[in-house]
Amino acid sequence: MNDIVAALVLCVGIPIIFCVAIPFLVMAMLAASLEEKAPKAPNFRGTRVYNGLGIVWFVWLISFWIGAQFIEMLHMGQPYWVALIARLFPLIAGSCAFGLFDDWAGCNNTKGFKGHLKALAKGHLTTGGLKFLGIGFLSLFISISLFYHGAESIPRVILCTCVIALMANLMNLFDLRPGRAQKMYLVSLVFALAFIFVFGMVAVLGNWGLIALAIAALGPLIATWRFDLGEKGMLGDAGANSMGAFLGFLFAIALPDWALLVLAIALVAVNLLSEKVSFSKIIDNNTVLSFLDGLGRKKDINNEKSETEVSS
Repeated sequence: MNDIVAALVLCVGIPIIFCVAIPFLVMAMLAASLEEKAPKAPNFRGTRVYNGLGIVWFVWLISFWIGAQFIEMLHMGQPYWVALIARLFPLIAGSCAFGLFDDWAGCNNTKGFKGHLKALAKGHLTTGGLKFLGIGFLSLFISISLFYHGAESIPRVILCTCVIALMANLMNLFDLRPGRAQKMYLVSLVFALAFIFVFGMVAVLGNWGLIALAIAALGPLIATWRFDLGEKGMLGDAGANSMGAFLGFLFAIALPDWALLVLAIALVAVNLLSEKVSFSKIIDNNTVLSFLDGLGRKKDINNEKSETEVSS
């Protein structure tokens, strides 16, 4: 019975309080300041809304850290899910910082892999280019720290780096309509957690640990859902890149090498395809996808603007 109580405290109570409730309350109280002071940008309707919801990932990280210290104070031992998220600090903090800088100081004239690479070839580093390089190196760093165990592990390190970095960029490509990126995050999170269970990572994490990880992962989503879907604010690159990097990390720890290879190839293909094809047009032209994409969103008065979607 004591074991069950301890598990409930460590793997349900702690993540609910520190990874969900506190970020939710902070973002609710911060909304007025963001509305007043944060830089604004036009959304797909042309309405100017503040661009700063992505800061929730900083709030989430700090609150998680406080929760981890609280667990130490209880002398109940550190659960593996806590150690796992703790290793994410450089990746998530860096992704959020690079994204926030691009949100608030970036120029929209240069977009996509091709645009940023062309600028770099001319000796000009764009804020988007800095974000690509920064998240790429952070992805490499965390992949090495997690999976490098000698020369034989190099292929997995490379695959994990690609999955994390490309997933971060992919989520940014979906942040073009209110709630779209968050819906993609929720669906992808379900798959990532299922893969953790199916491919055996749960043997290390434990069933309670998997529950804790799921609760913690939902924190930033719950904290910002109503503002994003309600068209009061935007996730921006800070939010989309952070949630994508987090998803990429989950897939990296969950999947075996062959599945990582398949996912990496798919991510490369989709990211390159985004340079030529509008995801919004594909979604709008599919009845089921269009219905799901529009769930909870304000009804359109004017036709939505569909363009080729490339990340900034």
